[in-house]
Amino acid sequence: MAAQKTQAIVIRTFPLQEFHKIITFYTPDFGKVKAVAYGIKSPKSRLAGSLELLNYGTLLFQHRENRELQNITDFSLLNGFDAIRSDFTRITYGCYFAELVDSIASEGIANPETFDLLRTTYQFLAQADDIPLLARGFEIKFLDCAGYGPELSRCVHCGVTVKGASLEENSEATNRLGVAFSVRYGGVLCSDCKNRDGAAFTIAHGSCELLKMLRKSEWERFNRIRASSRNHKELKRLLGNFIEYHTERNLKSLKFIENVL
Repeated sequence: MAAQKTQAIVIRTFPLQEFHKIITFYTPDFGKVKAVAYGIKSPKSRLAGSLELLNYGTLLFQHRENRELQNITDFSLLNGFDAIRSDFTRITYGCYFAELVDSIASEGIANPETFDLLRTTYQFLAQADDIPLLARGFEIKFLDCAGYGPELSRCVHCGVTVKGASLEENSEATNRLGVAFSVRYGGVLCSDCKNRDGAAFTIAHGSCELLKMLRKSEWERFNRIRASSRNHKELKRLLGNFIEYHTERNLKSLKFIENVL
């Protein structure tokens, strides 16, 4: 049994008996870590209040090989993201991001890029003007970090470049033709290959170009990016279907967002 120290974000909590909780952390050094917080629901627990969902801090735990649950030694809170918690929409999306990471990320496999993405997303979530657009940005960036990023520039069947249009191009003819996207094949299809997947659907060229922009843009730029209602609808459908395909389940927090927000 070895003592380990790492930064961590609480991405899931689950009650265990009367006074304990199972906490799932996401860390840069160990990927997902599941651990038991014994006695945390007791008023005398020194960890009471610090191990809430989305909290970011320094985790000390006893690492045991081949054990599903580790033992928490200490957790020092660095940021509780209070600005997110004070807003219902922002905290709801924050919980969705945590559930999305939990659904795909693996235990014991380090991915510092995913950890940094989650932490910085929570920092900028408090400042976002267009929260759904930030969510689409998080989704595409997270899929890239996890190795599932969709192909947006070349046909996933034949490899030919699929020509797009600039975001400023508003030609009705261009947008009517659009770009075919296949969830099953993992990206765009050219006009010659679009019929190879009967479930492929079409999005506007502008929506495809917007998704490319979200993929490469720093968070500081997001409040300067504008999206139409059509862009929002199409990217939500594309990424939602893509995530459902790879997680093989419906995310509860995403369903809540669709039904309530």
